Parts: sequence; structure tokens; C-alpha cells
Amino acid sequence: MIQYVHGPELRDRSESQRNVQVGSQAKRAKILDRHGSIFAINQDLVSVYADPKAVREKPDDVARKLAPVLNVSEGRLLSVLKQKKRRFVWLKRNIEYQRLNGIRQVVNNIYGVRYRTHETRAYPKDELACHIIGYTNFENRGIDGIEHQYDAYLSTGDTNHLPESESKNRQITTDGKRRPIRPPQLYQQGGQYGRSVVLTLDEYIQHIAETELVAGCQQWGARSGTAIVMHSKSGEILALANHPNYDLNHYSKSKELAKRNRAIWTQYEPGSVFKIVTASALINEKLMSPDSLEYCEMGEYPLSNGHVINDVKPNGWLTLSEIIAKSSNIGILKAARRLDKEPLEAYTRRFGFGEKTGIDLPYEQVGSLRGFQKWDEYSTASVPFGQGISVTPIQMLNAINVIATNGILLQPYLTRQIIDEEGILLERSYPKPIRRVISAETAEAMTQMMVGVTEFGGGIRARVAGYTVAGKTGTAQKADRGKGYVEGRVIATFAGFLPADEPLLSIIVVVDEPADAPLSSQVTAPMFQKIATEAMRYLSQQDLFARKSTASYVKK
Repeated sequence: MIQYVHGPELRDRSESQRNVQVGSQAKRAKILDRHGSIFAINQDLVSVYADPKAVREKPDDVARKLAPVLNVSEGRLLSVLKQKKRRFVWLKRNIEYQRLNGIRQVVNNIYGVRYRTHETRAYPKDELACHIIGYTNFENRGIDGIEHQYDAYLSTGDTNHLPESESKNRQITTDGKRRPIRPPQLYQQGGQYGRSVVLTLDEYIQHIAETELVAGCQQWGARSGTAIVMHSKSGEILALANHPNYDLNHYSKSKELAKRNRAIWTQYEPGSVFKIVTASALINEKLMSPDSLEYCEMGEYPLSNGHVINDVKPNGWLTLSEIIAKSSNIGILKAARRLDKEPLEAYTRRFGFGEKTGIDLPYEQVGSLRGFQKWDEYSTASVPFGQGISVTPIQMLNAINVIATNGILLQPYLTRQIIDEEGILLERSYPKPIRRVISAETAEAMTQMMVGVTEFGGGIRARVAGYTVAGKTGTAQKADRGKGYVEGRVIATFAGFLPADEPLLSIIVVVDEPADAPLSSQVTAPMFQKIATEAMRYLSQQDLFARKSTASYVKK
């Protein structure tokens, strides 16, 4: 009687309890390198589940039918299927999508057993470019790297923004406690797609950078390291590598320290590589020329406060070019006294320090210009050779690249294009000049001075056969809070560009705490040379970049 009189009402109430409406989800789009090689993609999977109470066949028979197709033992399946008080149990999750047809043929003939297709994020290149690509959480939302920066593009397809005909709600069947019984096969049935992100990254150059960085860091027993390769004339990032790194497919099992993108996150005192900024300011203000002389005190220069500034080797009179080539701390600090605090700080900021570069990655740090705030006798002496301020590797490379672009600061970028699922171009990135920092004449003079570093100075090991390299070494002591600089702990840097006369690549290598505190000329200059040599050999066989002068897109 209850069924007859109240049947329709009970059926409606049951359906309201069993069916929960959900909107169609968009299929997260791909991340690709500049040649279309896939670095991140959604992978289709199959999961099989059951309502033990609804299963009509004997559990033994069901287990026997399912075991071969699910690759699960009959005993294990039987233990789950016998839980008759439960209305939802997983029988096997995350099965390869290629096995769907075999699963479907068996499951569709067993009442109370169902399957669903779903997706997970997969990273075919494992650890390659991990700090660029980033990662997604259990909700398939980006939490780091490009996955986070372009999450809205990659996940576009929210049904709230679709035409009514394309946003039909699907239903998930649930039990009386609103637990899902028959999850929808959302992705199998099509739906909306996000927008794929095409990076400026080149897979092969990234491989070169990572291989040489890891080899160098292991050779020197270093704590960590960074290598970045940039297309000089555009600001496109071709490679960005950090050591240690991690496998994106095993994010939760990776060490937290390995997940840090040191290229944009690490803030360190740059040391002598910063002398390029000081020398540029002096030449641009016409206070010195490359041939101007400075006495370098034979390698030891005491300050009135008791500090003593030392050079690696004793030098007498040196030209400004020689000061840069031989990396004389004493020479550059005495030369810098021709500048007041305000102009030196202004040039430092114009080169991009103290602000984000604007690279399209999350969590970029800005560094610190604390030495200018203090500006006592020691700061006056040490800031010109890169102590008392902190920078990130990407900031330092971008500053060096100012010389390569005839004096223009560019915004580095990683995303080349946004495309739809058919490969149709939706958006494109272009070089973005920020400001003129120094004159083209000053940049040319600085280029020749930096060539001197690799021809007869501390950067000889950075030479690349067949090309002229402009570069600068930097070996900076590390300081502990409250203790000052610590003996035996340094950060080694080499940054430069090539070919010097028509720059194509700008590269920086930074190594943190190489064992026994060697000079950057021993550590990072050879690493730069190996990366540059392989990258130039590769590019000589490719047609990636049209040779343009910076003036073609930058206002003077």
C-alpha cells in the first residue's frame, strides 16, 4: 500500500538523494616547449567501483570474472565485495586507459559494478624543467611554476561562462548518505578544453643546462646551483635549471629544498660580477674611460674603520678595463668614489636590482639594496664590488643582458604562445623593453671590457671555440647573520653573452658553496663554457632566431 500510494513521491525523493548535480569540468590543457614537445598533459585513467549491496551475483563469481581484467587477486576482490553494508567500494583505481574496452566488456554485464574514467596530471619529462613547469594539486589546480602562473588559461572551460547548450549538468549517482555510486565519465564524453601554453623553453638546451649544472655541482660538492640561458635580443628564456631538482611525477615524495626555484628565489650577494654595473655608471657619466688609470695599492687597502679590502693578487696601476679583467676590488672601489651614493644607487636600480624582473613565474623575489640604506665607510667601499646588496640569478643575468642589448633592459619571459586544443594561435608574446639604462656607446665599451675578461683575465676558462665571449667572474663570500663573512663559504658566478659582436645567448651559472671555496674562474667559468659550446653548436644547426639588431624593436 505504501509503495502504491506514495510510490512517485518516494521515487522522486530517492532520486534527489541518489543524484547530485555537477557541472562539466574542463580538460586541463598541455604545457609544451617551443617545438611542441609535451611537458605536462592530462592522462586518462579508469577506476572500477561497486555497490556491494546491489550486486546480484555471488561475490565469488564476480571476483572470478573481475580478477583477470583488473589484475587484482580474487581473494582481495572477494573481501571487498562481501562488505554488504557498504554502498560504495573501490575495486581498482587508476588503471591505464588502454584497458578500458576489456574492462567495459566485463563490468557492463555485472549489476552493481561500474567504472569511471577520470584524469591525472602527467609529466612525460620527469624532472626536466621541473622548476619551470610546476605542479598541480589533487584538485588539478596549479600550485607552482607555469601550472600556477597560467592556471586560468590551462583550466579554462568553466561552464558558468559557456552557452546554455554546452553547459548541461551531468549527474553523479549517490547512496542515501550522498556517497557517489555512479560517478560521471566526464572526460570520456568530451567537454571543454583549457588553453595550452607554449613556452620559449627549448628542450635540448634545457637538457644541456641541467646536465652540465648537475655535473659541475657534483664535481665541486656544491650545496646547490642555477643555470639560465636567455635569448639576448628578446629576453626569451631558453633554459632555466636548478640543482637539486625533483621528479614532477613524485612531487609528494620529493624534498622541499629540491622544489625551490632558486633562479628567481635565491637572494645572494653577487660579488665581482656586479662590477659591471659600477663600471657602466662611471663610463656612462663620462667620469672614466676604459683606459683611465687607478692605483690598486698592491692588493691591500685598509679603511679607517679597521676593515682591510684585499685583491686576490697584488696590482699597481691598472686601467678600468684591466680592473674589470683582473677583478680588482680595490681598483673598482677607488674608481667608484668619483660617483656619489645617489647616482650609483640610481644606476643599480636602472639595471633592474631592487625590483622584480617580471618573469612569468610565481614567487619571484626582489633582492635587497640594504647597503645603500646604511652607506657607511664599509658600504661605500664594498657595494661597488657587489657586497652589501643581494640579487637573484635572474636579476643578475638580466642586468648583464643590458650590455648585450646595447643598453636596454628587457623583461625576461617564458611563455611564447597560448593556443587552443586545435593548435590555433590565441595569444603571442613579444619582447618587452623596460627602459634604456646606458647609452649604446657605453654598452659597446663595456662589451670590449668584458671580452678582456675571457681573453686575458679571470674568465679564460669560459672561452668558446669559434666565438668571442663577453663575461664576468664573481666569487662572493657568504655571511651568517650576526657573524659576518664566513671563511671557506662562497657563491661562485659567471655571467656573459656570445657572440660578443652580435649577441645570441646570455648565460649565467651560479654555484652555492663549492667545496674549499675555489674561485669562480675555476668553478662556474668552465660550466658556462660547456653550456655555451653545446648550445651554440645546436643553434648553428637550427633556425630559431632571425638575426635582428636591438634597435629593430627598442626605442633609443
